Amino acid sequence: MAVNCPLITFLCFAAVLTTGAAAGNDHGCPDGWTPFGTRCFKFFDSHFSWTQAEKSCQSHGANLASIHSAEENAFVVDLIKEATGENRKTWIGGHDRVQGNLWMWTDGSVWDYAIWASGEPNNTGEREHFVEINYSATHWNDYHEDHVKATSVPETHLRSVPDSGELPVQMYARHELNTLTPPGCI
Repeated sequence: MAVNCPLITFLCFAAVLTTGAAAGNDHGCPDGWTPFGTRCFKFFDSHFSWTQAEKSCQSHGANLASIHSAEENAFVVDLIKEATGENRKTWIGGHDRVQGNLWMWTDGSVWDYAIWASGEPNNTGEREHFVEINYSATHWNDYHEDHVKATSVPETHLRSVPDSGELPVQMYARHELNTLTPPGCI
């Protein structure tokens, strides 16, 4: 028996400490990732709740994506449309599960941008604590955790390896590009 799952994506974010040679490209992103500013994105196809999506992102050395500008939002929307052929609803790293209506990002970065759809966030049924993009064209919506979305787009920060070359190839970044936390610690 087939299960009907809505087709919605999620975005991940990670910091990757690489050189172009180590990554197999000339922009500092791991193979298969697309650069934007100081970060890289990649599309994944999967069916997950918001929490499962975040865990999946972490398994790729990432977090659900944080979005900090209209340009970054447009880039992410375009990346999703390029991968899916539509403006598919997509989990991003925004949530207010710690305190209602106090929105934050899973990567710990500052909540400095939002593009909510009209009437959002509305916390319908007092259980909508997670952010999806492409709710109304390119706008955001708060939604409940147990709703299954499909596909993902992780995001990574560009880095360069120090001359010593002693640091591991992949590390997490938090808040600022120069603040590092080893994998699994965020």
